[in-house]
Amino acid sequence: MNIQEEIEKEIKDNELYKLAEWLPEDWQQAFDKYLPLATAGDAKAQFNVAYCYAKGDIMDQNYALAFEWYKKSAANGDPRAHYNMSLMYERGEFVTPDSVKATELLNRAIELGDVRPKLKVALANAKEALKNGERDKARSLFAMIASSNKEAEFGIIACDAIFNSRYKIKINYSYHASGSQNNRKHWKWADSTATNIEICMTNNSIQSWHGLVKALCRTSDGIFINSNIEGVLRPKETTCNTINPEDFGDATLCGVEVFSDVEGSADKPSYKFYFPGIPIKPDETETLSLQSKLSQARVEMSNHNKDAKPKGCFVLTACYGSYDAPTVIAFRSFRDQHLAQSKLGRNFISWYYTHGPKWAEVINDKPRVKAVFRAVFNQLAKVLPR
Repeated sequence: MNIQEEIEKEIKDNELYKLAEWLPEDWQQAFDKYLPLATAGDAKAQFNVAYCYAKGDIMDQNYALAFEWYKKSAANGDPRAHYNMSLMYERGEFVTPDSVKATELLNRAIELGDVRPKLKVALANAKEALKNGERDKARSLFAMIASSNKEAEFGIIACDAIFNSRYKIKINYSYHASGSQNNRKHWKWADSTATNIEICMTNNSIQSWHGLVKALCRTSDGIFINSNIEGVLRPKETTCNTINPEDFGDATLCGVEVFSDVEGSADKPSYKFYFPGIPIKPDETETLSLQSKLSQARVEMSNHNKDAKPKGCFVLTACYGSYDAPTVIAFRSFRDQHLAQSKLGRNFISWYYTHGPKWAEVINDKPRVKAVFRAVFNQLAKVLPR
């Protein structure tokens, strides 16, 4: 029996709600058949009419009429009508969201024998176990319903996969030029450090699987997807991707999404499984070592910058006649300890190194101008922060 024959049989037997997402070609004919039956009080037909209004495939979607017919069907004892009304209360479709009423209808659907709410509860329990780190318990719960629930299949993948991360410190450099024409010099300045996190996913399952995993980053404004790990994962294989959480301000890593399809295409996933609340953050050893990594990076930056600065005859050196004059040393210390620590200060340093040699040439043979500048610089040196 092909799909269309199954659909026609379900319509004939007044069992449209068994079709789930299948849409018959003669949907209008089915609705026309069910409406008089529903008006006459048939519970299944009432559910079918409500389902048509909720789907909106042959008419404008109308949750008000859907709810009205679900209510009539529920009053006649249809378990699926109770469950679908529960979903409407949960989502706030036509009715005001009401978790108490949703739970009440959900439990009634279970009492009347609807298997869908049982699967929903089992799935929620499995997700909660996974969120709490009880991987074995979660996997067992997912396995119990995997044969009839696609999301549970991905829950098993999530249980088999291990997520962790580690800090990586990167020094950022900017490139500058000083002087002009034949005296022009190009140099590299160590600007800052970036604290990246390398997200790692290890597949511990027996078989390999095609998939795309996205690490989620939560901020005060919501959830941002910021790290993709994709491809074919083989048994015991680890795949990594580096992200920069600083791009999201005070963001914290909080969960993952697993995408997959039979062809392993990341562009057109057939399903998505999202489980929030599972922290993906560096372990204690990585966290404790972060400060020492940052300190080491700063030392490397400082050592590099000592050799990176161009040795031209700048204004201060031209005024005092020595690179090691006390006032020159004071301004050099101010440059390294204060100006170089901010982006604005580094921009000023770059601007000064570009124009300074030219100004030094202008005043080099003007002793009176140098004297005036020395008097100014001597006063400024007294108020420079140490």
